[in-house]
Amino acid sequence: MRSWRHTWRLLLGIGREIGVVVCVLHILVVATSFLGPLLLALGLRPLVDGAASGDTRRLATGGVLSGVALVLTAMAPVGYRWAVIRMRERSQMVVQRRLLTLSASASGLGHIELPAYRDQLELLKQRSDDLADGLTLFAIGPITVVQLVVTALLLGRIQPLLLVIPLLAIPAVRLARRAERLRSSAELRTAADRRAAQDLFALATTPASGAEVRIHGVGAELVARHAVASRTRHGAVEAALLRSVGATVGVWLCYAAGFFGAVVVVLRQVAAGEAGAGDVAMVLGLAAAVVGAAGQLSSQAGSAMRVRTVADHYRWLEGEAGKDAGRTAPPRERLADGIALEGVHFAYQGTDRPVLTDVSLRLPAGAVVALVGENGAGKTSLVKLLTGMYEPTAGRIAVDGMDLTSLDPDAYRERITAGFQDYARFELAVRESVGVGDLTRMTDDRAVRAALEAAGADFAERLPSGLDTTLGAGWDGGAELSGGQWQRLALARAAMRPRPLLVVLDEPTAALDPHAEHALFQRVTADARQGRVDGRITLLVSHRFSTVRMADLIVVLSGGRITECGTHSELLARGGLYADLYNLQAESYR
Repeated sequence: MRSWRHTWRLLLGIGREIGVVVCVLHILVVATSFLGPLLLALGLRPLVDGAASGDTRRLATGGVLSGVALVLTAMAPVGYRWAVIRMRERSQMVVQRRLLTLSASASGLGHIELPAYRDQLELLKQRSDDLADGLTLFAIGPITVVQLVVTALLLGRIQPLLLVIPLLAIPAVRLARRAERLRSSAELRTAADRRAAQDLFALATTPASGAEVRIHGVGAELVARHAVASRTRHGAVEAALLRSVGATVGVWLCYAAGFFGAVVVVLRQVAAGEAGAGDVAMVLGLAAAVVGAAGQLSSQAGSAMRVRTVADHYRWLEGEAGKDAGRTAPPRERLADGIALEGVHFAYQGTDRPVLTDVSLRLPAGAVVALVGENGAGKTSLVKLLTGMYEPTAGRIAVDGMDLTSLDPDAYRERITAGFQDYARFELAVRESVGVGDLTRMTDDRAVRAALEAAGADFAERLPSGLDTTLGAGWDGGAELSGGQWQRLALARAAMRPRPLLVVLDEPTAALDPHAEHALFQRVTADARQGRVDGRITLLVSHRFSTVRMADLIVVLSGGRITECGTHSELLARGGLYADLYNLQAESYR
């Protein structure tokens, strides 16, 4: 019952966003399509009897009812198509916005990387139309029941035995619900296969991977794997559908037998002189209406189960995205002590292998800290913990003594900024692509230009329309950039916030040459030292050791543990891992 209440609240919320007028019109159009068969059945009796007896009054009554029924029946498909298209277009946009809100508002990344989350999200995107249908079901369902009851009572007045026909709706509804459960279960089991097929399709058709696909000649292999994933999914879903169709066929055979029985019963009454031609016409019409209404009701029962399943997927995503609710403590205006990691352990969900083990570290307020280590050492995971994307599996992170898990994630995120190796390509105008780094100053051209200068992205002013240039070759008049240019824009975004508490640059210069990286880090560290009055911590992550030697503190990670800490000169003097890696890299540049 709780699941149905949640479904109802969700549908009402979606209906309000779609628009009350559109929803009401849609319900009226769908309801009208159900009235045609009933009016036709009611009109046939006076029409036939009036024609047989020459009673013009009854003939006119029957003609009007039958005519209205035929007009409604003829117009219903047109109105239905219009209403369904409008509803589905709007509902798709509303559901997409809701999914976007759920994904974007979640403070962390942990649930987004779960396979279960991706499967549920894929099913929701695939079945968003069902939520539009659900709005109609909850309004039309009672109308269908009323239609079924009215026609049953009219049949019962002619012959009580005919009341058996509407009762066939009961097993039909039960079987429809069972069929939907089978199908939904099969879809959830094979959601990963559907996702795999879509990923393979994207891999073969997008420019980013297209070159490698052709160079390595793996096109045929991708097609073969796509076929395997498709067959696996289709086999499971179609097997479930076949089982449900078998049961449904049995119900419709019962309907056919009931309709035939109704004809036999009324013809026997006519033969006995207990009924006239009008009664025959009305019984046939009512029986057809009952069968149609019962079929609609069973279909609606299946659809209702489908809607509830989709709503349950949405509620699961909503619960995952809302796990941080209740964290309301604001961060400090400035850092006085710094950020401390105390016995931090971390492992990604779904795996027992730790990425970080017993990490204890203090990042002093106002310091420039460099984080170095080989691939897989745990550097990026540590960065994600510091930015609140994940929570430690054990231990804690304290920001000036306040547990990070107690801070309002949005307020904390507003006081940090970051540039990542896996940067986003915001295909917007240059001004907006950079300005999203600080939405409050997106339209401030002076701030945007200052950020571009800090990132060494002076090329932006030379683009065809300057800051108004749309980025991305996929848009009319859009400018495509090199990897290094895109990365400089990402660095400019990171430079937009004026007084961050924490600045994270995680391999932000992977697409730049060593000289450009060194010059950029010189600007970054100079800016960081100017911001020491706010206690700003600047965290640099880089594979290039020559660029991190200017840091106040260098932290060396290896195998998820901190092995060394100190200044560049101190670490070289120790002759440990840092010295080995530094000398090895320096040798390669000679």
